[in-house]
Amino acid sequence: MPLSLFLLTANFALAVTCDSNLDGKSDQELQAISVQCDADLVELNKQFDSTKQNSSALEKGIADLNYNIAKIKLQIKAKDAKIKQLGENIVVKTQYIGELSDRMEAIKKSIANMIRDSYAMDSSTFIDVFLSSGNLSDFFIDTDNYSTINEKLRELTQELLGIKKTSETEKKALETKQTQESKLKYEQEQAKKTNEGYKAEQQTLLSITKNKEAEYQKMIAQKEALKNQIRNKLYRTAGGEEISFGDALKIIQPYESTIGVNSALTLAVLFQESAIDNTIGKNIGRCTYNQPSSCIAGKTVMSEAQKPYYLDIMSSIGLNPETSPVSCAICRDGNYGGAMGPAQFMPQTWSSIIKRISNIIGVSYPSPFENKAAFTASAVLLKDNQDRCKTAFTKKNDIWACAASKYYGGLSLAGSKLTNYMYYGYGSSVLKRALQFEKDIETLSL
Repeated sequence: MPLSLFLLTANFALAVTCDSNLDGKSDQELQAISVQCDADLVELNKQFDSTKQNSSALEKGIADLNYNIAKIKLQIKAKDAKIKQLGENIVVKTQYIGELSDRMEAIKKSIANMIRDSYAMDSSTFIDVFLSSGNLSDFFIDTDNYSTINEKLRELTQELLGIKKTSETEKKALETKQTQESKLKYEQEQAKKTNEGYKAEQQTLLSITKNKEAEYQKMIAQKEALKNQIRNKLYRTAGGEEISFGDALKIIQPYESTIGVNSALTLAVLFQESAIDNTIGKNIGRCTYNQPSSCIAGKTVMSEAQKPYYLDIMSSIGLNPETSPVSCAICRDGNYGGAMGPAQFMPQTWSSIIKRISNIIGVSYPSPFENKAAFTASAVLLKDNQDRCKTAFTKKNDIWACAASKYYGGLSLAGSKLTNYMYYGYGSSVLKRALQFEKDIETLSL
């Protein structure tokens, strides 16, 4: 490669970005920008999906933390109730133990009085006590009652001591339980604080991730908007009237399965055939059929063999054959022109498939200058070409390039000339555009 060409190519590659200004760009530059936008979109979508996954994971983590915090709050509330209940039970036990202490204190006083009385009685002579009694029976009754009461007091004292000891043991158990519950409550409060701390961290991360997600969405939307601008600039079509790429697709796509040809290939051929300034159908020819040929002296633009078919077609559709535009001859590719309409059909070829077109679109006599008929005819001819190409090729790209080459060079195109068309000429150009159109159609169908 010459150095100047290498530098030109390198500079062109460096200059092409998805953010490039579209004004004044050539078809090749616009195509390169579109490809770069596709690459940028793939990468942005990867980053967006990754960020979205991170957001989902963070949101799930926060939901789990919220659940744990709510659960711990309930547990803490339950502990508060338990601790309060234990506290109330401790108060009751304390009061009961106090009452027992009071009762025991009263008993102690009673016993002390009895001991004092007993001591006084012991210090007196038996005869003195006996003589002081009114009668003998009263003396023995008092003595028995005193002994009985004294014994009962002793028994009651022992019983109260036992009850008090049990109550104090129970109180201590309640206090121990209260301490344990308070410790568990403290641990749960700490766990709650920890979870709340994790939640705050996760929410901060989620906020950052959501911001990134929004940024990626904004960037993707900008790239898509730019792609739409490119699509509208690249793929405006005309064939009597100008229509958008999406409308052109609507014309041919309904017949795609019926005919058996991918719409992307059909539109790519139409673009190749009659586009000027990126508008399909704008170049439907600048010559008339009977004007002198620039390739062969003494001959006309249209060959004599094609003229009868042409005149018959023009008569059927009501157009003036003398003024209707047809393609001029391209001397390097052949000696004659005369192709008609946006699909650039030669009259004889059109006549050979007109019945098939009529059956497909439901028009009595389709016109090669009308979009629906022209687009459908292109697909029908490409279907015939594909069937022939499939006998020699198996890969889609080869079949598409072969079918496009035969569309331009004729069904008899073969050998090295077919190879040149397929890989270096017309077929190669159509294939590249068809593959891009295929992506654009997928985008439009999303």
